[in-house]
Amino acid sequence: MDGNIPRLQAELQQKILESRQIVDLYRPIIDAYIVDFFHLNHWNSLPPSWIRCFSTIPIEHLPALLSFESRNTEITVWPLTVLALRSLFRRLVHTRSKPKTTEKHPTDPNCVYYKQSSLFHKSVKLKKRHEIEQFATNCSRENNCRTLVDIGSGQGNLARTLAYGFGFRVCCLEQNESFVQAARQKDAELWRRLVKLEPKLQNTTTIVPHPVHLHEKVNLDRIDPNAFEQLLRDALNIEKGQHSDALQFGLIGLHPCGDLAPSLLRLFLACHECRFIKLVCCCYMKLSCESSISNGESKEYGFPLSDFCRRTNLTLSYEAREMACHAIEQYRERLSGDYHELKIHAYRAAIESIIVRLRPDLKHAGLKGGIRATEVSFAEYCQRAVDGLGITVPESDVHSAATQSRLSRWEEVVKFYTIRLMFAPLIETIVLYDRWLFLLEQGTNARIDVLFDPYLSPRNHVITAYK
Repeated sequence: MDGNIPRLQAELQQKILESRQIVDLYRPIIDAYIVDFFHLNHWNSLPPSWIRCFSTIPIEHLPALLSFESRNTEITVWPLTVLALRSLFRRLVHTRSKPKTTEKHPTDPNCVYYKQSSLFHKSVKLKKRHEIEQFATNCSRENNCRTLVDIGSGQGNLARTLAYGFGFRVCCLEQNESFVQAARQKDAELWRRLVKLEPKLQNTTTIVPHPVHLHEKVNLDRIDPNAFEQLLRDALNIEKGQHSDALQFGLIGLHPCGDLAPSLLRLFLACHECRFIKLVCCCYMKLSCESSISNGESKEYGFPLSDFCRRTNLTLSYEAREMACHAIEQYRERLSGDYHELKIHAYRAAIESIIVRLRPDLKHAGLKGGIRATEVSFAEYCQRAVDGLGITVPESDVHSAATQSRLSRWEEVVKFYTIRLMFAPLIETIVLYDRWLFLLEQGTNARIDVLFDPYLSPRNHVITAYK
């Protein structure tokens, strides 16, 4: 084991403990639903000094709250507790900034992907294109293993880039049969276009491996490493008696959702032939926790993972984990621009006050989204938002003095929303550090890097571990 690992474990444990103290202290803010702003009076849950400060601070000054990695010159006089928090965040929160590099193509500039990148970009949105390119380039630096396994591979956009663009042998497992069929069709179409432009791909002595797509559902609740490795041998035509490194593979995941990420970490640890794992995770709110497991004997929940966090009974609410998935950088830009669109938060909170009085069973019900507050009145919003819920918001409630008073406080709602988001990177760091610590406890070498531009892809941290 690397001699630095015990020291790193101790550092992570200390940071998690300090972060937990902050979460416990500010839990009423962190666990608050913004839709409950009016009927639970969230504004008065803030410390008195914060209320005095934020009552007068214009919204244009709020973006600074969501940027604490550098000490910018500011004109706002924040409460001392806010300044202290921001100082702590600078020390405790894992950076979200992608390192600057002058290297245009970190890998071989003659690789197929960089020569024919436009073919790989076809029908792929900008966000996904950025993620696939950065993830595949990062994988290309792993020289110890040229076989990759992608569980939950969807329609194979990442697999095609890794196989045809970077020369990896890729095995994809996907439980949605229509996705598997679509992936195979897209493979054939991309290959047909590639060989027209790169005829040597068919003539080379090293045959370019086509991705292997399997319609399979892996039982990650009860991992059988021998059965899983045999599945891969069969799919890749590898005989069990072949040379020792014939099956060695890396597990990859580009935004595995909820419990899939912890399950993949367990699969990595269980499989002897799995040499490394590389994950960019998302959807922390979908993680199972000990309190959500009906079988009291089950220990295979998604959060926390590490022995340290389990021993110390670390918990994060659904609300906290959901907040950690927000797009901080994009919201900061909205605050800096035409922030009047953010009045939609007040619309949603105002209609919630009406709904919980008329129909308590519809509390926190999902309303129609995509409605722009600058384009509709509150009355129009009420009509469109509840469509399909089986409820009509009375005109008397829409135009009541109480409702109009609430709507006049829309800037308070935006300010409270921003204050909550200030804690989001800390919550995400706790989840990430728990996973990092879990891997270190199991004797692996592991690290966390920033892989994506956070504005394009807010869940931008990649966890990499080696055995």
